Amino acid sequence: MDKPRVLMKDVAKVAGVHQTTVSLALRNHPSLPKATRDRIQKLAEEMGYRPDPALSALVAYRQATKNRPSEQVIAWIINVRDPKEVSEHHVSRDLLAGAKERAKELGYKLDTFWLGHEYKDSKSLNRVLKARGIQGVIFGAFDYYDEPFELDWDLYSLVKVNPLPEFLEFDSVQTNQIEAVRRLIVELKKMGYQRIGLAMSEFEEVHKRFTYAAGFHTYRRELDRENWIEPHYFQHSSDYREDVRPAAIEWARENNVEVIISNWNNMADVAYEVTKGGQDCRYVPLDANRRSLKYGGIDQDHHENGRRAVDMAVGQIKTFRRGSEKSPSTTLVSPKFVPIPKECPIKAELNANLVAR
Repeated sequence: MDKPRVLMKDVAKVAGVHQTTVSLALRNHPSLPKATRDRIQKLAEEMGYRPDPALSALVAYRQATKNRPSEQVIAWIINVRDPKEVSEHHVSRDLLAGAKERAKELGYKLDTFWLGHEYKDSKSLNRVLKARGIQGVIFGAFDYYDEPFELDWDLYSLVKVNPLPEFLEFDSVQTNQIEAVRRLIVELKKMGYQRIGLAMSEFEEVHKRFTYAAGFHTYRRELDRENWIEPHYFQHSSDYREDVRPAAIEWARENNVEVIISNWNNMADVAYEVTKGGQDCRYVPLDANRRSLKYGGIDQDHHENGRRAVDMAVGQIKTFRRGSEKSPSTTLVSPKFVPIPKECPIKAELNANLVAR
């Protein structure tokens, strides 16, 4: 005969507290002392208490649909230096649009806090976050700057988009770059290409844990040794015309690269120059935007990354998780494949220019 289900009221009776106190303790609510939460959670475990999934779903539904007197705000923190990047760069723009969309769907409001522009330092930002009673904080595509950054971390549910800031041990969301590279290589091989070269900013790869390179090296075993091309790395801060472009052109020519894959659209210019010199070379982006969609390639789906970041923040808020994680997790969003045209757009453009003459 099955044992009767242990209910919350049973735990409350043994613990000598009100049922509401047990409910708060099991949800790890910060309004209770940690010792009280730990004691009740341990007792519930020993008694064999398990939450009712149907009841939990009902509570979540009621919380999501009930009218709120005011919207709860989630902070979206950025630190870009160029104002144009916020509205014009597709990464920042699409991330923010996706995050705002999802926040609205869940009954929250997403406000942008611009560090280094609206707030001179993290201390002034922290004061505003505390004054407004904000619980959820998302670092939206944070840029790397070697400067101090501190908040009262234990007050906030914390999520970051991409690995930066590196020193903050938070849950994060990013596109599955290994899958992005794998998908491109599979599709390019179907089209008959063998000599595929990866060209990347070394700075970006370091801070993204060489995830593009990981995908590229995973594919290495599928190539004949004579067709393997070592990745080409260039310096993020170098002058493009004087340093990056000439070195990339030399690399592509020396290695007889048929396809350059990169998340830098400037590599299309490199492929153009190589093709103009008589060696067929096409460019396929790992982060296609409106200007580079004509080449096909990978859509990183930054919009969905923004939505997932809000989902993670709201999940933490509702379960009262605050501060740095002991075991932070990363959610990987699958990239979208954009079909690669059979005719190389670069070669088509060069042929059109010849006809026009």
